[in-house]
Amino acid sequence: MVGFLDRLRALGVDERIVQVERDGWIPLAAHAPERVPEWMARKREQIADPRFIAFYLTLGQALDRTDDDPRLVELADQLAAYLTQMAEERGEHYIDDADIEPPLAQVMDTLAFDTMPSARRLIELLKQRGWTGWTKLERVAAPPDRGRAASGPPRISGGGTGRR
Repeated sequence: MVGFLDRLRALGVDERIVQVERDGWIPLAAHAPERVPEWMARKREQIADPRFIAFYLTLGQALDRTDDDPRLVELADQLAAYLTQMAEERGEHYIDDADIEPPLAQVMDTLAFDTMPSARRLIELLKQRGWTGWTKLERVAAPPDRGRAASGPPRISGGGTGRR
């Protein structure tokens, strides 16, 4: 896990996201230590994909945004587009295959939301674009008045992440 976190840092992922990753692994490892090798293999596969890293970098841009910042809407569009593309290319199971029980997912969500307050607003915006959840991402029906999210992988624009 240390190697994975160091790799995220080397790729420029915001340190706060690295900390959420680290903090999230603690209850995961305590709850299902036998699954850690499987989950780590999956994470290593994901960070080999430049689109996944772009997802983390895009998420890092949301950390310092206020709830009313219009750039959160653009970030939600980008993240929804990435999730939709991955689901279409690799299947719905690829988006959420960790099989984490709801109470544990709630604990992990709380850790993320406490570290990244803008994540709550981002989740609201993602739900309008057909996705819900944080630890357990799921596709939901987007409201009829909301158009499809932009296609293609996330574009990294506006403001840097500082180092994720």
